[in-house]
Amino acid sequence: MKVNILDIGSGNIRSIKNWIEKANVPTQVVSQVSDIKSDLLILPGVGSAGSYMQRLKAGQFDQAILEHVDKGGRLLGICLGFQIMTNYSEEDNHVEGLGLIDGYVERLSGNISHNGWEPIYMRKDAMNSQSFNSQYQLTQKKVLDGRVFYNHEYGVINQESGLFSVPVSTSLSQYSGLLVKDNIIGIQFHPEKSQVSGSELISMIL
Repeated sequence: MKVNILDIGSGNIRSIKNWIEKANVPTQVVSQVSDIKSDLLILPGVGSAGSYMQRLKAGQFDQAILEHVDKGGRLLGICLGFQIMTNYSEEDNHVEGLGLIDGYVERLSGNISHNGWEPIYMRKDAMNSQSFNSQYQLTQKKVLDGRVFYNHEYGVINQESGLFSVPVSTSLSQYSGLLVKDNIIGIQFHPEKSQVSGSELISMIL
């Protein structure tokens, strides 16, 4: 198994790479479409939706990502990398996303900046209706019960029924903190900064 991490100059690539490799899984950072050759492609991202999508399109990564998913490859979006998988984002005066998830991104209710830890609870078997399930049995753990770290001002509103979704928090329950659709998973929090829970999560989903 090999994991590709997309590097378009937006996101803490080194932290993501270290997070994955703690599970003893080899990773390769890719910066060209021709280098995408893996079962799992990770889209990290920080910054603004407008510049992120511009960089994706400039490198023709937008089409490459869609083709990767269409061929059955798994896709993991983190933070902004999750948000751009929706239909559009209200950030930067409306930015069209990849359209992989029927939903959109809006400014958090109350115009707040959500920066801190939140509890998370999820059962691995709850994802059985989707095809992103763990393929490599890196852990026998079936329940994730811990806390994860958020740092964002925009949130994903899921409009698609039947998906596995965990809310950001009790007070921000309209936004998805983690969402699974077939071979796609989106994570709003930063798993690479979430210590034990982040390590448990990657072992569960790989």
